[in-house]
Amino acid sequence: MLKRVSITLRVSLLFALTSVFVLAGVGAFLYRSLEGQFAQRNTAELVGKVELVRYILAGVRSRQDVPLRRQHFAHVVVGHPSLYLAVLDEGGEVLFASSRLRLPEALLRAAVDASAAPTFTEVWQPSPDQRYRALAAWAGLASETNQRVLIALALDTTEQQALLATYRHHLVVALLSAGALAALVGFFVARQGMRPLKRMAATAYRISADYLSERLDVEHVPAELKQLATAFNAMLTRLEDAFGRLAGFSSDLAHELRTPINNLVGQTQVALTRTRPADEYRRVLESNLEELDRLSRMIADMLFLARADHAQVTLRTEVVDLRAELGKVAEFYEAHAQERSVRVVCAGEGRVTADRLLVQRAVSNLLSNAIRHTPEGGEVELLTARDDDGAVMVRVSNGGHGIPREHLGRVFDRFYRIDSARGSVHEGAGLGLAIVRSIMALHGGRVSVESVPDGITTFTLHFPAVLSGGGHGSDKAAQHTPPREAFHRKALTA
Repeated sequence: MLKRVSITLRVSLLFALTSVFVLAGVGAFLYRSLEGQFAQRNTAELVGKVELVRYILAGVRSRQDVPLRRQHFAHVVVGHPSLYLAVLDEGGEVLFASSRLRLPEALLRAAVDASAAPTFTEVWQPSPDQRYRALAAWAGLASETNQRVLIALALDTTEQQALLATYRHHLVVALLSAGALAALVGFFVARQGMRPLKRMAATAYRISADYLSERLDVEHVPAELKQLATAFNAMLTRLEDAFGRLAGFSSDLAHELRTPINNLVGQTQVALTRTRPADEYRRVLESNLEELDRLSRMIADMLFLARADHAQVTLRTEVVDLRAELGKVAEFYEAHAQERSVRVVCAGEGRVTADRLLVQRAVSNLLSNAIRHTPEGGEVELLTARDDDGAVMVRVSNGGHGIPREHLGRVFDRFYRIDSARGSVHEGAGLGLAIVRSIMALHGGRVSVESVPDGITTFTLHFPAVLSGGGHGSDKAAQHTPPREAFHRKALTA
């Protein structure tokens, strides 16, 4: 239930409750202090009067002489209409009383029964609208018989109690008023504090797939929301980039599919314009088969990339001798390299625990790309080496036009081409380097590129250190096909 209440209302209520609790604590402290001050002052007054009466009784020789000091006792209470004085003998007989106030029996009984001469105070209420603070104390007479009398004093505190009751009433009213005011102020303060969130929400409402350039104003948000606004802007930047890439991918995909489909449609339409010999139909079908094969490869590559993006590619891991695999790939492309008068050189040693077919595919894509863009008479170098961390690297280097610096960050995007640097004739659909990046990501590694204009271009496969190493103990693990997560946990440790 509380989760559905607005933050503004919750903050207002909490602010009001906190204010009420604090003010209630302060009010209770002040009330107790005032009550204590009244009690302390009353006690001090009663004790002072007891000492004065004792001084008067010090000159009395017997209990029969006590009434003779009536005038002295009257001076004790003169000017104190709320003070009552009584002197009693040890038997409880009243020797002097300033009024007809009946002292509580408990007070007199406690004083009479006391074995010593204590000072005893008690608060009692003889009637609903009266309250007194009483004190009883023993006083010795001047006789040699050790006679003593009981001094009883009572102070009317009804006015003080009325003042305290009024104070309590005012305190309750003040607390309720302060709570209401605090809730109102808290509501406006919280509402004011929520305005940046409302502005952020309004900005978020304006954002759509066609309007991703909107950003939150980080400079004019509170410090508590600046991190959220920054993260939100970063998310929008990623979304804008992703939407842009998706739009570009869709456009490139449509372009790539349009060419072979148009070829298929055009050749078929031409073939059907008139009756042709069987050989011509055969040539048309062969040409169509080439286009269909191109489409099939493109679709297979796209499916592989989609599965790799969602970690749905299983890895058949084993210890791979990279030098041997580089030699196999170089041998496969030897005829193609000779056609372009390009020499392929393999060097270095290294072993990794990986999927042999995927490693071959990654190296094959890089090598075919290097041969295609190497000038006639040039050389492509396949090198296996270790870096300072012990990880294995596979480098594919070739000379040529090089890749302009502004394109280096996008060469691994799907369907991305650099026509101005790579020439106007291209084979494939522009998915080869994207597949290489996905293969390395599946193995927990990465691929990088370095290029010098009109110089050397080098693509490097970085296998993480955990993948590197030899030993034939991992051959048994090669019989299994764990998913990507199990591959990183177990197979890569071989």
